[in-house]
Amino acid sequence: MKNFKNLEFINENPDLRIIDVRYDMNDGDYGISAYKKAHLKGAAFLDVDKDLAGPVKEHGGRHPLPEIRILENKLRSIGINNDSKVLIYDDGDNSSAGRLWWMLKYYGLNDVFVLNGGFKKLRVELLSNHEETFKRGNIILKPDDHMRATYEEVLEFSQGNKTADQVLVDSRSEERYQGIIEPVDRKKGHIRNAVNVYFKNNFNADGTLKDQESLMKNFNNILNHKDLMVYCGSGVTACTNIMVLDELGKPSRLYLGSFSDFVSYDENTVVKE
Repeated sequence: MKNFKNLEFINENPDLRIIDVRYDMNDGDYGISAYKKAHLKGAAFLDVDKDLAGPVKEHGGRHPLPEIRILENKLRSIGINNDSKVLIYDDGDNSSAGRLWWMLKYYGLNDVFVLNGGFKKLRVELLSNHEETFKRGNIILKPDDHMRATYEEVLEFSQGNKTADQVLVDSRSEERYQGIIEPVDRKKGHIRNAVNVYFKNNFNADGTLKDQESLMKNFNNILNHKDLMVYCGSGVTACTNIMVLDELGKPSRLYLGSFSDFVSYDENTVVKE
């Protein structure tokens, strides 16, 4: 596997920088509490809301990127350099590890991986509840805007101004895509012309990545398009789909603000189906 690594990878790479990003959208204290209770020895903790996102504004979605120098300083504080090899894990639900994977790739790191199956795959003897210390790193962040789809592009696509080579992928559950439920955002439904590929459908019941044949079937004819734009509710779980697409050798672009940004403009309509 290209982006997902099993437990043996830790033993084979003693120079790994390991980052815990466990997260619960409904409980802001869950991640740090879980980390303090038990984490992989040597792992740092980054909070999705506080470290991997900046202040929420009128537009830009619920998880905009943090200010670049603040993020850079945070990554340096946990020992990250531009040539670091990084392994990320969440609870194994694949809901947050992809966000950091995408961010580190976006800012120029090459060797970034996610623990296949997440925290629950860790053996007890590998865990610690001790406070970790890190030698300060010297990473310099260099964003690659080719990895992002803009609001203007998505708006044009939703209005039917698209080419045959372009597709917009909604990474949320089918119920949210169809507008049956919406637990967070101000409107129900999906961006017009988007297709639905729920990010969790890429994984087995234990959180491990499905086989390549199943993944290709999951994305169906989406892989035939040249320009793939991907969104979710706020630009977090869409990154998981992007990571899986990369696993299949298919580049794609993140609409960072995602649905929460799109519906922040009152004039934008969404579709229920």
